Amino acid sequence: MTNPAEAIYRALYERRKAKFSRHVVNVGVPVISIGNITLGGTGKTPCVQFVARELQKSGRRVAIVSRGYGGALSQQGAVVSDGEKIFFKASKAGDEPLLHARSLPDAAVVIGVDRVRAARRAIDECGVQIIVLDDGFQFYSLHRDSDIVLLDARRPFDNGHLLPLGRLREPAQSLKRASALVLTRCNLATADELQTTHEKIKAFSSAPVFQANHAPQSVRDENSGAVLPLEALKNKRVAAISALAHNQQFQETLKQNGAQIVAQLARRDHHFWREKEVRDFVHQAHGAEVLMTTEKDAVKMRVPWSAPLPLWSLVIALNLGDDEMAFRDFLKQTTDEHR
Repeated sequence: MTNPAEAIYRALYERRKAKFSRHVVNVGVPVISIGNITLGGTGKTPCVQFVARELQKSGRRVAIVSRGYGGALSQQGAVVSDGEKIFFKASKAGDEPLLHARSLPDAAVVIGVDRVRAARRAIDECGVQIIVLDDGFQFYSLHRDSDIVLLDARRPFDNGHLLPLGRLREPAQSLKRASALVLTRCNLATADELQTTHEKIKAFSSAPVFQANHAPQSVRDENSGAVLPLEALKNKRVAAISALAHNQQFQETLKQNGAQIVAQLARRDHHFWREKEVRDFVHQAHGAEVLMTTEKDAVKMRVPWSAPLPLWSLVIALNLGDDEMAFRDFLKQTTDEHR
């Protein structure tokens, strides 16, 4: 028997999809979408940055277009970065767009609920030639040349239910629209889990499947901007603070790299930190040598808030392992068709 709440969500989803699929706009440059079908937690941010960096290697101007979730300018839209200068803080731009702008200084970053308008601004105002659409799988009115969908290697469809019973934003059948699938956090899955996930996917999609991990690369000293090796975490007593879909994974990563967590504070994804709560946490973190956070959280904090502790952030990157070359070829083939 269908749950009434889930049935209502499905009806609203179908209505919205039908409405926005009636008129699909092609903005005239290649658009590569990075998205998912579950509510957060698949690691889109490192994938968006990996794809943007790869596309920049072609010598063409790249823009990341995002909704700007949580930013005050999301509704009206804004150019967060033109590839040379960052114009807004996280409170205006949203945490992920600001992180993109900081991590990819040569790429433009444009936000807006209306992604068609945002894409056109990126082209007209920033002169971009390729667009990476952040979290665009459910934005039906903008034509995409490629839809890359991320799935958790262990629970690709969560519990199989749509919101609010599960975490599915769309039914699993929507994967038929995907151009490619990337299984994330494969290092946390067993061989049996990976095999089961591949079998589940085959029932809904014939798109190529790539396997990836999210691997820590380095540590950034937010006070000086210096990049430190991961070894800097070894035996370091840290106070861990984060606001992610999966905070526990951040904490486990710190431990795996030798850090000793003496205090921890976790909030829901996209939480905007306030000075008082950060300072209070630091004050209570007895024995800590450093305040450790994520890159996404660091852009929402100010360095003085962590005093007297230094503020460090963990730099995470997408690692495609043996599938990296094939994934690069997939991206090249998609964009070369538009030269």
